[in-house]
Amino acid sequence: MASSILIALVCLPLWALTSAIDLEKALMLFAYLTAHQSGYLVGAYAGAGTHHDP
Repeated sequence: MASSILIALVCLPLWALTSAIDLEKALMLFAYLTAHQSGYLVGAYAGAGTHHDP
């Protein structure tokens, strides 16, 4: 969750300084965050099979 907030806090000010934030940029941020979270979930799922509780 913290890394998603970091992505948003980096992207939004940069886009605001360079141009207006419109629907295309909002959808791009949503795509970045979706890809980031899906990568996290796939990694957690792949790592869950290798974890052995004592």
